[in-house]
Amino acid sequence: MSIRVETTYLATCDYPDCHMTYDFWEVTEEDAILEVIDNGEWLCLFAGDNEPRFFCPAHLRYVQNSRHGWSNVFYDSDSPYTQTTSHALNKYYEDMSTPQPLPKLECEDTILAILQNEN
Repeated sequence: MSIRVETTYLATCDYPDCHMTYDFWEVTEEDAILEVIDNGEWLCLFAGDNEPRFFCPAHLRYVQNSRHGWSNVFYDSDSPYTQTTSHALNKYYEDMSTPQPLPKLECEDTILAILQNEN
């Protein structure tokens, strides 16, 4: 008898009581993290313990665009209109080399608390 075992990784939303999973399974943890970072539909920020935290589209800020319907609003350190309301949360965005979408205003405090909690 032969048995083949493969481990795959699936990112899930870290927002409390949200169980949404990312659509793609990856063969390594690093590939799963990079896929979410580069996707633009999910938010990935690294907490103080240098572990990624993922947040699904349900917690992200959108703007209506005449060409594409609704699109994510991405963090931009040069524009106060595309930053979070919390300076402490902005610091997490500044550590990212790939632009990340902004959270909904009502989700900012919870996301900041998750990033600051290293447990």
